[in-house]
Amino acid sequence: MLLLADPWLHNLDPFAIQLPGFVGELLNGGIRWYGLSYLAGFAIGYLIIKRVLSVGASPLKPTQAMDLVVSIAIGIVLGGRLGYVVFYQPSLFLNFTPDSFPWWGVFKINQGGMASHGGMLGGAAGCAFFAWRQKLLNSFKTLHLMDLMAFGAPLGLLFGRVANFINGELIGRACARDFPLAVQFPQEIAETWTPRQVDELNSAPVTSGLPPDLNEYQLTDEAVRQVQAGNEAWVAYMAEHLTPRYPSQLFAGLTEGVIVFAVLLFLYRKPVKPGLITGVFCITYSLMRVVNEFFRRPDAQFIDEGAMPIVTHGQLLSIGLFVLGALLVAFALRSKQDKLGGWKRGRELATD
Repeated sequence: MLLLADPWLHNLDPFAIQLPGFVGELLNGGIRWYGLSYLAGFAIGYLIIKRVLSVGASPLKPTQAMDLVVSIAIGIVLGGRLGYVVFYQPSLFLNFTPDSFPWWGVFKINQGGMASHGGMLGGAAGCAFFAWRQKLLNSFKTLHLMDLMAFGAPLGLLFGRVANFINGELIGRACARDFPLAVQFPQEIAETWTPRQVDELNSAPVTSGLPPDLNEYQLTDEAVRQVQAGNEAWVAYMAEHLTPRYPSQLFAGLTEGVIVFAVLLFLYRKPVKPGLITGVFCITYSLMRVVNEFFRRPDAQFIDEGAMPIVTHGQLLSIGLFVLGALLVAFALRSKQDKLGGWKRGRELATD
């Protein structure tokens, strides 16, 4: 894909392992890279948090790292899904299909997926729940737990954005065809194509063997499947008709993941006032997200007759997160509490 003369036609399989039968149906076809990215993110988060608890200043013991990560993970998954429904598609609350598992639209994660801002709120709730269970529920100790979560979060976000790219979701805005990293996503058919384009595809020779009554979503699935299988006719048609786009998912992985983690890694090399790492995470993530939204195509429900919004929904949410982060940083710097955390060993701290 990198530095190609022509746009790269996305043909990645979202399944790491495809499973047949009831198990496959229960898992919506099998084990996806998206699910594995969550597992990898939580595993990396556990190792990072355990490191801090092992060598830094903390009221927690290293043996408590797993329990904390489990609480955070549950909060992130629930908050991420509910956040998407609340922030982006409230109609899913009223989506009931008794004859189709999992019956309620809120649980159908293949319809819209997760929201990162909601996941952050859910993770914070997971920290509060853990603090309550461990009798650590005061503002500063809870903020320390949130600092641990924030420190481990960026690499999880990196894995998630790479999985978004593999899935061909959260596609980028249109870019010049000669942009060195341009990508064409077959998944755009259901999201961006006009009825006229869909009709033209239905009447094209490549679809001659398909049922004539496919809807645009079924047609998208077929197009993606044919491209992944390397069908030359479909590849040629898609390459000619798809829009070159920015790989915004990878941009987000670099900025929201790698850059934010680098900033936190520098700040958290020694203990800090509780809440500082969380606040800086909120600020840096918000800034990166605002920038990334200029490359990412907004969700279809927020595009009015093809006109891109001046300020996207993700940017509005990020502005609120930025304000929260600034308040947390100010609160942490003014507090008289002991410093906590730090990932360097004590003997290394003495030389800083």
